[in-house]
Amino acid sequence: MSPSNRARRLSVLRQSTVTESRPFIVYKVGGSLLDVPDLPAMIRDVLAQRPETSPLLVAGGGRAADLVREWDHVHGLGEELSHALALEAMDLGASLLSSLFPEARLVRSEEQARRAAGDHALSILCAGCFIKAAEADGQQALEQSWKITSDSIAAWTANVLGAAELVLVKSVPVPRDSTLAGAAEAGLVDECFPAIARDLPALGWVNARAKQPVIESWKCQ
Repeated sequence: MSPSNRARRLSVLRQSTVTESRPFIVYKVGGSLLDVPDLPAMIRDVLAQRPETSPLLVAGGGRAADLVREWDHVHGLGEELSHALALEAMDLGASLLSSLFPEARLVRSEEQARRAAGDHALSILCAGCFIKAAEADGQQALEQSWKITSDSIAAWTANVLGAAELVLVKSVPVPRDSTLAGAAEAGLVDECFPAIARDLPALGWVNARAKQPVIESWKCQ
């Protein structure tokens, strides 16, 4: 990180300590859930389980990301372009969440996220812009490949923000007895997730298809 970027980052962090009194919780909302009719109510119920925190929603790419995979298969787009288009798919999901939560703020940088936290506002990640801004500020660049999905992007974002917890809101039950690597091998998270998420303070899991979705602790090495 260059001296100018380091100074800018320290300035942002100093400003945030004055206003931000609640810990960040990053919620990755699976793309398979974006067509669930009661999605807003379910998410609000989940957020209510972590009161006095600053929630940040990260939308999965869902069917739009699957379409990018098909395009790559048909047209041979390559992983770098496919990665960029998959980020746009995530941003489409973020736009949907923004329409469902009109009180929320779309955040495109660490500074915007911390300002929202300081105001105790719900925020929604614009993944493409946030990643570009964070990498420009010296954060380790994300691999541009199909090994990275919205799960790893949410974990990376949680690391950038120093989040207290990452909560994966999924369509399946928590893999209680699985390690992070085992979950990746089973396709429950992407291949890069174990390395990116291993140092997070806490990792939660929500089976959004359950009758009563609750945040369950899951942090196996």
